[in-house]
Amino acid sequence: MIRGSCLCGDVAYEIDEEKIVMMNCCHCGNCRKATGADYGTFIQIPPQDFKWLTGEESLTNYESSPGNHRAFCKRCGSTMPQRNDAWPFMVIPAGTLDADPMTAPKAHMFTASKAPWHTVDAAIPSATDMGAPEFWATIWPQAE
Repeated sequence: MIRGSCLCGDVAYEIDEEKIVMMNCCHCGNCRKATGADYGTFIQIPPQDFKWLTGEESLTNYESSPGNHRAFCKRCGSTMPQRNDAWPFMVIPAGTLDADPMTAPKAHMFTASKAPWHTVDAAIPSATDMGAPEFWATIWPQAE
């Protein structure tokens, strides 16, 4: 199990690293604003393999786009794990993990919206949006 937490330590969780579905980098404008970085790096994990340890009551959320709720700590503002209506997974901001998840990004998404100063790593599959089935099949065989 790997633990994760917010900056102030009020919120903590754990995941079963053996159940990680995928790690991705999202370049959409919402992820860039939410993380304050050139892209957000996230891990997807089935909800049953995720557990809040402390501070779930310290979370608040913001619906940044229809069905996409961004959770964050009320005290320090750290982006926290969230459940997105469009995904059957918990979405974990990788930067909140307290240990190495022993995986690496498998995809760059929404590269059409990338920060102008960032160069996307060509060695990792990328998509300008999330809609291309052939893209999903290359990074996530279960999507076929």
